[in-house]
Parts: sequence; C-alpha cells; structure tokens
Amino acid sequence: MKRALTAALAAMLLLSGCGKQTEQPSGLYYEASGIAPDAVLLTVDEREVPAARYFYWLTADCDYLVDQAAGEPDWSEDVGGQTLDEYVKEQALSSTVFYAVVESLAESHNCVLTAEDLAAMDEDWANRAAAAGGTDAYLAALSQKGLDQAGAQLFSADYYLYEHLRALSRADGSDLAPQDGAVATYAQAARLYTADTLLFPNADLAAVARSELEKDPSLDPQTSKDGTYASVTAVPGDGTLSSAAESALAGLSSDQWSQPVETSAGILLLRPAPLDEDAAADLWFDAQMQNRAEQAQVTFSKEYDSFTTASFYKGVCTARRGAK
Repeated sequence: MKRALTAALAAMLLLSGCGKQTEQPSGLYYEASGIAPDAVLLTVDEREVPAARYFYWLTADCDYLVDQAAGEPDWSEDVGGQTLDEYVKEQALSSTVFYAVVESLAESHNCVLTAEDLAAMDEDWANRAAAAGGTDAYLAALSQKGLDQAGAQLFSADYYLYEHLRALSRADGSDLAPQDGAVATYAQAARLYTADTLLFPNADLAAVARSELEKDPSLDPQTSKDGTYASVTAVPGDGTLSSAAESALAGLSSDQWSQPVETSAGILLLRPAPLDEDAAADLWFDAQMQNRAEQAQVTFSKEYDSFTTASFYKGVCTARRGAK
C-alpha cells in the first residue's frame, strides 16, 4: 500500500502543476479545448493553476446544469446581467480559485496529508470502485469527467487539507483562530439564530399549548396533556430562519415561547436556544476562507479567453461520443 500511495502522491503533484508532462497532450479536456491539461491557465496569488483544475469544475458545472435542464440549456439566457455561458464560466473559476487558496494556505501552514488521510483516501477509492462495478468501470466513469485516479485523489486531498486548516482555526495561538468575540459577532451578523420549535396543525392548538407552557414552564415540550403537539427540529442554525420567526423570537429569554408563527408546514411556537458554538465556529471559518478566495489576485493566460462554456462543453460531448 505504501508504494501505491507514494505513486499516487507523485501523480497528484504532477497534475497540480508541480511537475510538467512531456508526452503529447491528450484526454477529455485537451480534446474539448485544445489546451494541454498541465498548461498554466491562471495564477491565484502567484500560484500557478493548470488547465485541468479549471476544466474539472467547468465540466462538472455543465453536467449538473444539463442534468437539471434535461437537455442542452440556452447559453445566451440572461442570469443577473450575464449570459448563462458567462455565469457558468465564472462559477467554475470561483471553485478553482477557492481550492487554489486552500492549497496555498495549507502549504504556508505546513498542513500535509497524514497517513490516516492517505489510508482514508485509499479506502474511499476502493469503495467507489466497488460501487461502480470494479476498478476498470470506475476509471471509465472518471474518464468521462476528465479524471484518472491521480486526478480524483487530488480533489480528495483538498478536502483533507481543508479540514486540517479548520482544525488549526480551533487551535490556541494559531493565526487562523478567531479573535475574541469574532464568532459571536459573525453569528449575529449572519443571523445564525437557533430555536426549539413546536409544530401544530392550526393556530388554536398552538395557542392552547402556549398557554399551558406559560402556566407551567416545567412541562415537557415534547408532549401535551392531550397529545396534540410534538417537538420537531426546524431551525438548523444556518441563517435560514424566516423573518417572521426572527421577529417572534426577538426579546425572548430561553424559557419563553413565542407567539404562533404561520409557516407552510403549519403553525410554529419557537423558543430561543443557545447558539451552537462549534457549528458557528465552523461557519465562521468557512466564511473566512470564502473571503480569502474573493480577495485573491487572479491573472489569466491568453488561453482563458480562447473558449466559451458552450464551445468547451460541445467539445466535451463530442469527445465523449468518440470515446464510446
């Protein structure tokens, strides 16, 4: 296994731009674009990013869009002042830049794949291959996405590096850790409200239950005397609480239930719950990483303007048909 993992890492370094291919360019991305997979397509804060990294995200975004639309979309469709073609190309760029920032930050903080990471990647590969019907079948499926085993493991590696950076954000003294009060400030700005909720089929039952709970706060909120209501989980604490629910919660203490709030699922009573600090810290870290990516300095090679989303994806589809 050690020899296989070492070979995989070497291949990952090659694909990520730390080495150069000497053979004639080939593969799905080259056939679709005429651009060598290891050619530098853009730089992110001076980090060179090979075309293969960008084309992976562009292919994935196009495949998802076509799947959702059940056919070829209208690439000229307006999307917030952009054509769909421009929008998808930009979305792929955002993903590419984000993970380039992750890799650079991991390098600067000496985050590397551990033996446990590599073992988990190996196990994940074996499980996916088995689910696909064997290694050959899985490799064939990956090739339709422009990947081989090394390419797939490269994207898996980014996940583990990201989690190592997240762990550093929880470490005392790390420059990635939040300053005092930063998470709480973020949670408030992001409206990360959490609440206990009770769901009712109508407002009358909600009013009766609220009255019972006001008279006797020690009542178990998961049951009532007549079994007409039950506790449910409806607020994940990710800023998705409705404005009506937020208003109902305003000013309440942790032992007070709100006035009934009408929702599409039924009538809710809500009670403020303590902020899940671990979850909020994770969301804070994710937001910081996104901010880093948005502030990154990106420059492009001349090849970046040589294709559109539509022309590239047409080339992908043609190459896929030719490979069958």
